[in-house]
Amino acid sequence: MGATWSWRSSATTERLAVARVLGAKGLAGSLRIEALTDHPERLSAGESIWIEDETASRTILEAGWGGRVPVLRLEGISDRTGAERLAGRYLEAPAEVLPPDTYYWHQLVGLAAVDEAGTELGHVVEIFRAGENEVYRIEGSGGELLVPALRDVVRSIDLGSGRMVVRYEAEEV
Repeated sequence: MGATWSWRSSATTERLAVARVLGAKGLAGSLRIEALTDHPERLSAGESIWIEDETASRTILEAGWGGRVPVLRLEGISDRTGAERLAGRYLEAPAEVLPPDTYYWHQLVGLAAVDEAGTELGHVVEIFRAGENEVYRIEGSGGELLVPALRDVVRSIDLGSGRMVVRYEAEEV
């Protein structure tokens, strides 16, 4: 079982969120952001970025990483009012091709989870980080399961069949 990556896809594209706009900084249209990518170089000056739900890209004119919160200045945003309008919106970049056995989170949400005997446990409804590990939250008729994203536990993932095989033993009460 490989790694997975955070995501938030635009509804109509294969773009993924790489940052969320927290608010404006200063009067010239700079944006305070929360980086959501493991590859911050995607948020460098000269890179193209999309504001969620926009079809045209914008160039990152400046990127500042020296303070407590990263700050970007984007093409076409030249004043505080324009920057404030973007608070809460996501900045997106095209999805990268991932190595084999590595998945974006949105690819796993909705998969049927079964144990090694083929018994359905439910469906993956959420993925989150807990410390250094990712955890898959599976909901089914038997309730909720929290499954660590570890090779010893997640035995296989087959996106084509929409199925994840999990090593699971029910606890006796």
